[in-house]
Amino acid sequence: METKQALRTAIRAQAYRDFRDEDAKSCISLLSSSAYAKARCIFAFSPLGDEVDLSMVLKDALAHKVLALPVSDREGSLHFYQARSLELLHVGRYGISEPQATEELFPTKEDLLLVPAVAYTVQGQRLGRGKGYYDRYLAKHSSCPTLGICRSHQLVRSLPVEAHDKRVDAVLCAGVFY
Repeated sequence: METKQALRTAIRAQAYRDFRDEDAKSCISLLSSSAYAKARCIFAFSPLGDEVDLSMVLKDALAHKVLALPVSDREGSLHFYQARSLELLHVGRYGISEPQATEELFPTKEDLLLVPAVAYTVQGQRLGRGKGYYDRYLAKHSSCPTLGICRSHQLVRSLPVEAHDKRVDAVLCAGVFY
């Protein structure tokens, strides 16, 4: 099995094709899902260029739910704050759009946490970017339903897994739930 860094490099090499149709299918499937419908708050993320474009989901969550987006701190922790407008986001650490760190929210079993990754398996194993932010966050907030969302080239058969790596409950890829 390849090392985590070798997998990250191989997957990122495919990341800049045109994924608009695939991303739209995933967003429509998510917005039509019972998990989204029953969630009070959507804990999402501001996607980087190699991640699924969640604009459609972020806009819907702002209009119909509570939207929380992450902010990473220098100590290696992730915090989610309520986003009240996409226009008010600012570029934070790692070049990721973040809300103002004013109203921290904590996920519950009535919410839905969308989790980014470089790669996923259909069993919910994930390969993150290598800093462990989401693994630590998921370890602390295990009662909230979690959904990994990725593009087709990011769905792989297997991943190298370590004891600290956290799975997600389900994976959404190209409009299909696993």
